[in-house]
Amino acid sequence: MKSRLPALLFGVSALAACASVPTPEGPPVSSSADRHRIEVTESAERIEIPVAAGDVALSPGARATLRALAGNYLRYGHGALVLSTPSGGANGDAASVLAHEARMSLVDAGVSYAAVAGSTYDGTGAEAPIVVSFARYEAHAPECAPIWEQDLAHQSNNQAWESFGCATNANLAAMIEDPADLLRPRGADPRDSGRRDTVMQAYRDGEPTHAERTTDERVTISNAVN
Repeated sequence: MKSRLPALLFGVSALAACASVPTPEGPPVSSSADRHRIEVTESAERIEIPVAAGDVALSPGARATLRALAGNYLRYGHGALVLSTPSGGANGDAASVLAHEARMSLVDAGVSYAAVAGSTYDGTGAEAPIVVSFARYEAHAPECAPIWEQDLAHQSNNQAWESFGCATNANLAAMIEDPADLLRPRGADPRDSGRRDTVMQAYRDGEPTHAERTTDERVTISNAVN
């Protein structure tokens, strides 16, 4: 009797071929994040401190301006905080004195001494100011098409309407603390090896590895829940 096994295997293979899902052609459909991108650009924030020949100290207004700039640098700044001092002009000596005071004012406001990069530029012929600047990033929201110009009830291809997701990205661009986070992740701080050793030793000894709560903490949490 002739074996029917080859015919059976051929039939199973044919059925499997019919049941296979064809691979879609063309590029993948873009998401709302791709259609409504937030543009991030690098800009410079700077201030100018006037310097007159014979000045020996910063004015209160200049110190306040430096404190405000230092706060912005600590919050948004990237790279060095550049302090440029004019040289070669009639106010060159005064500018040198005020530049030192400006640097110490920035340090007193919380900026690391090493983060302040000193430089000079040609101030010949005029009472050139001291320039303090740093690089920062700005987020620009996408342009959203007006919702009343779109038909939200009839989408024949079952795709989102034109401005779908645009408002979310526009709000994100307005609220994000540092737009540089949209370009790359922030660096991680070093792990606490001392705490890790403590937890691992407790695990080896069969002891609880979590921090113990006091009775006062439990009562506070219980009252908050109730």
